[in-house]
Order: sequence, then C-alpha cells, then structure tokens
Amino acid sequence: MHKQLKLIKPGTRRQLICFHFAGGNAEYFMPWRDHIDEHTAVYAVQLSGRGHRLSEKLKTCLHQCADEVAQSLSFLPHRPTSFFGHSMGAALAFETAIRWEQQGRKLAHFFASGRIPPHKSRGTNYHKQSDDALVNKIMGLGGTSEVVFDNPALRKLMLPIIRADFEAIESYQRDSLPTLSCPLSALLGEGDTEVTESEILDWSLATVGEFDFQRFSGGHFYLNNLCPTLFDYLKNKMS
Repeated sequence: MHKQLKLIKPGTRRQLICFHFAGGNAEYFMPWRDHIDEHTAVYAVQLSGRGHRLSEKLKTCLHQCADEVAQSLSFLPHRPTSFFGHSMGAALAFETAIRWEQQGRKLAHFFASGRIPPHKSRGTNYHKQSDDALVNKIMGLGGTSEVVFDNPALRKLMLPIIRADFEAIESYQRDSLPTLSCPLSALLGEGDTEVTESEILDWSLATVGEFDFQRFSGGHFYLNNLCPTLFDYLKNKMS
C-alpha cells in the first residue's frame, strides 16, 4: 500500500477514500471498519508528519498535498470509488477529485462534510497566532480531547501538525470553481458553528451531477458519534 493511503477495511465491490480534518490522521477512521458493509473497502489518506509518516516533513500547501494524494490513488483497483472529506479534508478531497477526473477516472460519489465550498474563504489566520490561540480554536471545535493539550509531550507533537494544516487550509484559494461530474452530497452537523446551512448548500455549484444535503445530530465533529444514521446514509448513496 502506498504510504499516503492506509487500508482501514478490505472490501470487494467498491471503495471509499476518507480525507481527515486539520490536525487529524488516517487512524481517525479506524472505527469505520465496523460500520461500513463488507462490500466496501475503506481507505484513509495519511498526510505527512503524522501516524506512520511522522518522520516526514509537514506540508503547508493544499494543492501540493492534492497532487501527491491523486498520484497515490492511481495504485488503487479500478472499481466504483467515492470520496469523503471532513472540514479541511473536504477541500483536499475536492482538489484530489478534480485531479482524479482529469486523469480520466470517474468518481461514483463525493461527500463534503463540515466545510464551506472551495470558492469561498474565511480569511482567518490562526496558523500565524499564538499556541494558546490555536489550542483554543481547536478545543472550541470539539474534535480534540483537552487531555492532548494538557500533556506537554502530546502538545509539543500536535501543535506543529495543527499549525501546518491550518496554514494549508487558510492559504487555500480558488479563483474559479471547476465542477465534478459525479453526484455530490453536503453533510453538516446541526450544531456546527463553523459552517452555516446556506454556505454548505453552495457545494451544489461544485458539480454538474445530482446534489443533496443532509443534517446530522451534533456539532462540527458530529461524525465522532459514529451514528448509524450517518453510515446508513453513506451506504445508501454509494450503492
């Protein structure tokens, strides 16, 4: 398996590629192996500087990351493929999907979760702010346990990763919005304070295929709940 991809669960008919959020890693999706059906192989993207790639230099350009991930995906079997990206991962998944289609491969479905569409920007600069400001931002999102930042060793390990990922997503720009040809689903936690419903509905502009929108119980990290409703929704859209 290519170093940028981690096989979470083998399958036979189709494959789902998962893209992690800022500060995340491929291992976040490990619990998904118990919730996705036996016909779906689940892979997770592992960016440099974390997990089994901890010794590698962190990347701060989302377009460069997409180039590398798209290349690694060329090693996968030719079978129906869907992308799922959450938060920063949704932007990275989109850029990878554009490259995937430019290579002449079709995407079965694209899932954009908890992220404004690619042609919009928040204009934030958390990656330039103090460690405490960055930690407060992450803690406010609810995706990382405070135990991580209370532990000096873990804090020292995680902060450079988070800062690099924030630089990648905060510097990410798109002057124009290319469109995918596959169906696209926009997913949002009902209590998400990062993305509004009107903003995520603009993902409809990113495809010429069918579009639908689905809310789930929870906040920005609603998928932490491993809710059966989420997995039923994904399996239904991929089938």
